[in-house]
Amino acid sequence: MRLCWKRNEVGSVQPGHENEIMKHPIRSDIEKFGIYQMVIFAFISVPIMLAALFMLCYIFTAGEIKYRCLVPECEHPENATFDSPWANVSAPMINGEILGCTRYTVQDNYLDTCSETSFTNVTRECNSWVYDSYEHTILDEWEFTCDTNRWKLTLVGTIESIGQFIGLMFAGYISDRYGRRTFLTLATSLAGVSGLIHSFSVNYWMFLAFEFLDATMAAGIYSAGYILGVEMIGVKNRVFGGTIISCMFTVGEILLGVIASRLRSWRILLRVVYAPGLLAILLPLLIPESIRWLLSKGKNDKVEEIFHKMARMNNLEVTDEAINIFKELNTAKNETKSKLMMLDKRKPIVQVLHSSVILIRLLVCSFCWITNTFVFYGLSLNSVAFSGNKYNNFILVVLVEIPAYCLSWLLNDRIGRKPTLSGSFLLSGMFCLAIQFVPADALSYGPLLLYMAGKLCITIAFSTVYVYTTELFPTTLRHSLLGFCSMIGRIGSILSPQTPLLAQIMPSLPLILFGSMGMIAGVLSLIFPETLGTKLPDTVWEAENIGGLKSNGTHEIPGLKNDTEAR
Repeated sequence: MRLCWKRNEVGSVQPGHENEIMKHPIRSDIEKFGIYQMVIFAFISVPIMLAALFMLCYIFTAGEIKYRCLVPECEHPENATFDSPWANVSAPMINGEILGCTRYTVQDNYLDTCSETSFTNVTRECNSWVYDSYEHTILDEWEFTCDTNRWKLTLVGTIESIGQFIGLMFAGYISDRYGRRTFLTLATSLAGVSGLIHSFSVNYWMFLAFEFLDATMAAGIYSAGYILGVEMIGVKNRVFGGTIISCMFTVGEILLGVIASRLRSWRILLRVVYAPGLLAILLPLLIPESIRWLLSKGKNDKVEEIFHKMARMNNLEVTDEAINIFKELNTAKNETKSKLMMLDKRKPIVQVLHSSVILIRLLVCSFCWITNTFVFYGLSLNSVAFSGNKYNNFILVVLVEIPAYCLSWLLNDRIGRKPTLSGSFLLSGMFCLAIQFVPADALSYGPLLLYMAGKLCITIAFSTVYVYTTELFPTTLRHSLLGFCSMIGRIGSILSPQTPLLAQIMPSLPLILFGSMGMIAGVLSLIFPETLGTKLPDTVWEAENIGGLKSNGTHEIPGLKNDTEAR
């Protein structure tokens, strides 16, 4: 392919034609989603799936299991079984479930000969318990039974969210400073080490401490992998790439359900889940660093190597001349934006505070993230308890995310980011509020369908906000601000486990809260600019002026000599 790009007398790219060159077919060819991108996405998908395993493993390690009171008059503690013939009449039952904190007294000592007629109607508190040997969690490990110890189980999920909150404080800075691949390697491998030590916890407090460390280490894995994947593909495939990564996270959730259903032991589950994280030390040998991050750091030689390899794997005829012109183009762009890049060297907090546009955008993004995590996890925690195998139920509930991600991909690429995000928030809120008007004794599936529709819409919003946040902020701040939004979003996941308490005040209060927050987020998100079809901004000025391109593809910047200069 012969390149006919205009050049000035000294052999560099002529000012005013950068946008023309960036739209040249060779650029679109080399950035297409080809074999190279497929291979890299396959490698990135591994830590993404591990992130899902790391983040949700506590559901099964600190999960509920069935237990009942030990009846010493009828059984020995050493050989007591949960499903004794008389077990169902040994204690009061509610909704078909035997109570685990009180039992009926026995008329006499019927050791090994108890029957249904051996029990009275007088109740007493339990001193010891018999657990369902089908599975083992920390509940039976350290006997977290009855009301006095229930908080120790729910605290695990809160500590997990707090750990993610703390970890995300540092994830964005490390990723923007040292590279996406570097952080992805470091976070995944350290989480693997921490998780393995976690599996050898000797008491509850050691378990809780390593739950916090695991979450802190793994907090930025998903966002780092997401940004690394999105920054290596072209504009047209950006949402498609994001959808793949989101679906891989869901695959990780499904895989967690399958593994947990087979192992049924919290210690073995932790070892199986976290051990593959140690293999992350091989990532630098398998995937390249983000091209946009390398360009932002002026490492053009490494970019040249990546584009050569990309061209070879995608069977493209890219000559040295084409690569050199691409390199010169980026050098020229860096020169024309020298003043902006000087500003961008300031600390992220200074850049944000000096830009009212970026600051307002960051505040609204943060509220959207809080709403996403609060409603998404809140709906899961407050959902109807389906009968049957809990592992199968977990997998089925997770599966709704895949069609939601696919819908998000189609909608984002056809109607745009703004209407997709705002519409999904509004619809999620409407569905949650509409449930209040469906009779509780309805014989139809109306309430359940509305509930699942709300979960579907909030999942679309969750997928869209990742793409949108990535596109709204500049390269020099992208992971820092995405990490900040994700960190603030953890407030929602910290609070969501407490929403069942609101149901004690008024049964419909949690859904009213979910619906109201969804409606507010839907309205606020209308202030965002549309980013469909735009290039990722590299500087704060470009981020402020998303959608402000003139028809010839250049910016008009007051006070400068020509359109290619940066203020």
